[in-house]
Amino acid sequence: MRKSRIVLVSMALVLTMALLITLVGCGGGGTGTTATPTKTSTGATATATKTPTATKTPTPTKTPTSTSTSGNTLADIFGKSGYKGDVKFDMVITSSSGAASETPTQMTETVSIKGWASPNSWKWRLDMPASTAGFAMIYIYNYATGTMYMWYPDDNIACSTSLSQGTNNPGQDVNQIVPTYLGTETVDGKLCDKYQYTDQGTTTTMWIWKDKSFPIKEETTSSSGTDTIEYKNIVFATLSDSLFTVPSSVQMNPYPCYPMPSIPSYPYPT
Repeated sequence: MRKSRIVLVSMALVLTMALLITLVGCGGGGTGTTATPTKTSTGATATATKTPTATKTPTPTKTPTSTSTSGNTLADIFGKSGYKGDVKFDMVITSSSGAASETPTQMTETVSIKGWASPNSWKWRLDMPASTAGFAMIYIYNYATGTMYMWYPDDNIACSTSLSQGTNNPGQDVNQIVPTYLGTETVDGKLCDKYQYTDQGTTTTMWIWKDKSFPIKEETTSSSGTDTIEYKNIVFATLSDSLFTVPSSVQMNPYPCYPMPSIPSYPYPT
C-alpha cells in the first residue's frame, strides 16, 4: 500500500536526520582537500619537443571526481554550522517505485526543532496532515525526558511512550560513513555541496546548503524505489515551547492509542 510506505519513509527520514544532527558537535573538519594536483615531473627529460603542449588549455575539471571521497564523515559535514538555535521547515517527500505505470506519491510535512545543536535537550515536532495517512497526526519527541507523543488532533486523543520503544534506529553510523563528494550545485537558489554514499543497499545523494550545513535536498534509491526529499521554507528562529507540548485539554490514553473508530485500518499493513 503506497500510503503506508510513504508514512514509514517519512518517519525513517526524520529519525535519520535526528541521528545526523545528534553528532553536530563532533564535526567541523576540513574539506578533505586531497585533490591537490600531483606535480608529476614528466618533463624531467628535456625532450626537444618544444611545441606548446596542448595540456595548457584550462581543463574544466574543477568538479571533484566522483571516485574521490570527501574526507569527512557525515557527522563532520553536518557539524560545520555553528548555529545553535531553533529551526522549522517543510519536508516535501516524493516517493516512486519506478514503475512506468505508477504516478509518484507526494506529501508535505512540517518539522520543528527546538535546540538545533543541543541533542540532549532536543524537542522535535512532526506535523503530518490528513492528506498523508487519511487522518492528521502530530509526533512530538522530547529527548530530555526520552518521551515520544502521538497526538491525533481531530479526535482530541494522544498517548505517550519512551523513545526507545516507539522508534526504530535507522542503523546508520554517521561517524563511520565517508560519502563521496560530487561537487557543488545550486538547489532552490542555494549553493550546495553534493555528496553520495551507499549504506545497507540504499544509495543516498544529499545536497547540503554550504552556508548553513543544512540539507536542501535528499534522494534515496533502493530495491523498493526512489524517494526524493526537498526541504522548503526553512526558518532559523526561536520557536515557542508550546509547539512541543500536548495541550492539557487533549485526552491522554495508554500507548498504543489505536485503533479508533475513525481509523479502522490503522496501523496499515506492510
